[in-house]
Amino acid sequence: MAIINGRRIDPASIPSGAHGSELERHAKAGVGRRPILECGGKVQQIDANRHYRQNELIDKQGRGAKVTSMPDRSKGYGFGGPRTPQSRQIITEQVIAVAEHLFTQGLEFDEEDAHWVVVPNYHLPPRWHAIARRTPLMVAFPNEYPALPPIGFYMMADIPVSPDGHFFQGVAHDAWAEPIAQGWKWYCTYIHNGAWQPARNWRDGDNLFTYFHLINEVLGN
Repeated sequence: MAIINGRRIDPASIPSGAHGSELERHAKAGVGRRPILECGGKVQQIDANRHYRQNELIDKQGRGAKVTSMPDRSKGYGFGGPRTPQSRQIITEQVIAVAEHLFTQGLEFDEEDAHWVVVPNYHLPPRWHAIARRTPLMVAFPNEYPALPPIGFYMMADIPVSPDGHFFQGVAHDAWAEPIAQGWKWYCTYIHNGAWQPARNWRDGDNLFTYFHLINEVLGN
C-alpha cells in the first residue's frame, strides 16, 4: 500500500498507478519545500509530468511508499561539473591536510577534478561492529565547495543496513547520485542552510576536518 501523509491507500484503488501531479498534490509541499517519494530505501523528487506505475509505489516486501515533502536546498548546488581553480586548490589543500593528520594510512583522491575523496579503510565505531568494522567511505564535493558543504557521505553497498537508518540506495537533498551506480550507498547527513561557515583562510572556518568530525559524530551516536 502507498502511504500518503500517513494514510494508507489500497493499491486496488490505483490499478493503473498514479500521475505525478496527483502525488504532488497529496504531498502538500508548501513554500520552500518540494514533494518527494520514499520507497524501498530510495528517495526521489516527484515529477509532476510523469506517470508512476503501481509497482513503483510498493517495495519488494509489499510495504507502502510514502509521499511527503522536504525542505529545498540552496540554489546552485551541483556535483560532477566544472569547478573553479580556487575551489580545486582549496579541496586539494584540505585533502592533503586530512591525509597528514587524520588518515595517515592514505586516501584516494580525484586529483584531476577534485570531485571526491575516499577513505579506503574507514574504521566504524563500536555500535556498527555487529554489521561491519570498516568500510570505504567517500565524501563528494559540490561544484561550489567550499562555499557549500557536502551533502551526506557514501559507504559501500555491501553494508546491508545501518543501526539507525539514514542509509539509502538513493539520494535526497540534491546529493550526487552518480556514486549509487558505482556500488555506493548514501548516508543522509544534512547541514542546514547558513550553518556551514567557511572562511577566506580555509583553516579558520568550516572545512573538510569539520565534515569528518561530523561524520564521526553521526556514525557514533
